[in-house]
Amino acid sequence: MNKKGFTLVEIIAVIALIGILAILITPNLIKILGDSTNRTMKVQEQELTEAGLLYLEDYCKNPLDGKRCPRTFTIDSNYKYSGEVSLNTLISNKYIDEVSLKNEVCTGCVIFTSNEAKAYLKCGESYETEGYICN
Repeated sequence: MNKKGFTLVEIIAVIALIGILAILITPNLIKILGDSTNRTMKVQEQELTEAGLLYLEDYCKNPLDGKRCPRTFTIDSNYKYSGEVSLNTLISNKYIDEVSLKNEVCTGCVIFTSNEAKAYLKCGESYETEGYICN
């Protein structure tokens, strides 16, 4: 018998196998993409923290060119600073670039407690740092 092409049963079997593979692979791909977004935002939070620490250094600890520590900061007797600086302030003073996720501009801040810094970001409905407390 001279056979040219595939039978209908063979084509249906291949389509079924492709469908089963797609069903098995799709949830894993979605999970990988979600995890990469969270990892990216954690990196952004770390960069925001570092920018906030530079800002604290330049404006409060060792002021340069007449810069003054904002009123939002307090200092205790051990020279430990506490306060908050917004993401917009850091952007406008060129300590960090604008942060966005899925075409949504993020808002956020860096909270200082005894010279320790913690960054918080919120990007619309796409992402929010756990315990977001910025004003």
